[in-house]
Amino acid sequence: MKEIQHVTLIGLGAVGTVLAARLQQSLPDGFTVIADEERQQKLRRDGICLNGKRYDFAFTPLDTVQDMVLIATKATALDEAIRAVAPHVGPDTVILSLLNGIDSEQTIARRLKRGHLLYSYFLGHPSMREGNNISHDGQFCIYFGEADNRQHSEAVTRVVRLFEQAGIPYEIPQDMISALWQKFIINIGCNQTTALLRRPYGHLQQNEAAMTLALRMMEEAADVARELQIAEADQMVVRAVEVIRSMNPEGKSSMQQDVEAGRPTEIDIFAGTLCRIADELGCAVPWNRAALQILSAL
Repeated sequence: MKEIQHVTLIGLGAVGTVLAARLQQSLPDGFTVIADEERQQKLRRDGICLNGKRYDFAFTPLDTVQDMVLIATKATALDEAIRAVAPHVGPDTVILSLLNGIDSEQTIARRLKRGHLLYSYFLGHPSMREGNNISHDGQFCIYFGEADNRQHSEAVTRVVRLFEQAGIPYEIPQDMISALWQKFIINIGCNQTTALLRRPYGHLQQNEAAMTLALRMMEEAADVARELQIAEADQMVVRAVEVIRSMNPEGKSSMQQDVEAGRPTEIDIFAGTLCRIADELGCAVPWNRAALQILSAL
């Protein structure tokens, strides 16, 4: 079995930087990042700081096929990311998309006909970013695998070896589709509510009305999951509430940070995706439809 020795990452943001720091230490000559010329110039000049330490990453040489490609951009930049990584994907390249939502893998599969695409997502405490300075407490986990992981494929085993070498926490759910929906429901309740109210996680934890708003949106998402016969849909809202209550009360979701900074949000991959699926199934999702309308209007 071929070991993963050359890894490239696109999306040196809050999530990407947390992973890049560990991968560079583990693969000092094998880890690179993809960035356009303007971004490269800025990174050469300023580097990027994680918890006060500056990192300078090498850039991926043109037309070099990589053993692994990590996509860690915002969902709004996925099309551009696919174009950028395409020259670096060969028949045996393992691809992980760490974007929020439940359909980035389908989009990538339609566009990239090479490589071995695994399902994956990042779940952890949020990063805080100001310019090129990122702070993170190191609490996170990468969930990844095939749709069905009762037996691990060779691609999954290769990633396990890399993550253990790099000290990257991971889990391999038996049912990866169900796991993706669990993360989706957490985002539906947590990211959207904090963005609508412009309040940190502690507000959800302490304010009954805020938690009720999150619950209403998550319950709609769970209803859609049940209609799709997603495994364990009945347990997802309870699990999501447990996750929300465990978060740093002062932390802010990425969507809240986007709203406060005046950046485009990922509302289309949360409420937008849910509303589209609900329309196809004939399900009512009024709370999420309202969230979509409000956050799209900012």
